[in-house]
Amino acid sequence: MTAQGKFVPSLRETAGARDALSFFRNEWNIYQKIVQSNAMHHRDLASLLGAVISKRFAVPFHFFDLACGDGVFAKSVLHGLPVARYQGVDLNENALMQAAETFKNCPYDFELHHGDMVAWVNRNRTPADVMWCGFSLHHLKTCGEKQALFSAIYQSLKPGGLFACVEPTCHAGESREHYLARTRPQVRSRFAALDDQEFSQMWAHISEHDHPETVQSWLSMGVRAGFETSREIYRMPGDLFCAAYLFEKPARRFTQA
Repeated sequence: MTAQGKFVPSLRETAGARDALSFFRNEWNIYQKIVQSNAMHHRDLASLLGAVISKRFAVPFHFFDLACGDGVFAKSVLHGLPVARYQGVDLNENALMQAAETFKNCPYDFELHHGDMVAWVNRNRTPADVMWCGFSLHHLKTCGEKQALFSAIYQSLKPGGLFACVEPTCHAGESREHYLARTRPQVRSRFAALDDQEFSQMWAHISEHDHPETVQSWLSMGVRAGFETSREIYRMPGDLFCAAYLFEKPARRFTQA
């Protein structure tokens, strides 16, 4: 059976979302070089997330992909798993056109939304079993904005659902400026597939739009949103740069009358 696909038109964009969109419209090919070289450990993350989902869901589940891009990462995660439905949202319409190609022969239905992930989560009325967001929450500048999205994600999950993300992570007490200065040499080393001009474009985006949080801050946002468990599940090798987190919503509890 092949997938049944649906494309949903644009939602209202926030200012931060427009900033992120500008980068991906102009530097999509550079980002693809980073992904293909595994510089940000996409293959490791896909394997880990697939294993986590496999342990949790033996029956068909509904997967939401925030800032989904071309969908290649999610397709890798979901390979061989009992997926009932996939939904993705992204600001880059060209990436969504690629995502439609990515999923067209998959054995589950898919739906692609063109718009801002924050607006989409806030208006969503169809709860998911699993939600994923890769390298995108950090575009929100303040803890308050991030916390609001965590709370909306919690509400968009079914009881017993999972939310996972991977995001820039700084040391406790470290300023954003110090984080950027500390990580620049290792980022240049990681992005060896880029030439100097490409790296300069990428670093300009990172310098302007990356707003990291500490491990404890990311985990605390999950706790405040209502997640039953919040834990770090992966840390990129080297000095602290990015880490992945898993948040579990409590299953519905039944009480006796």
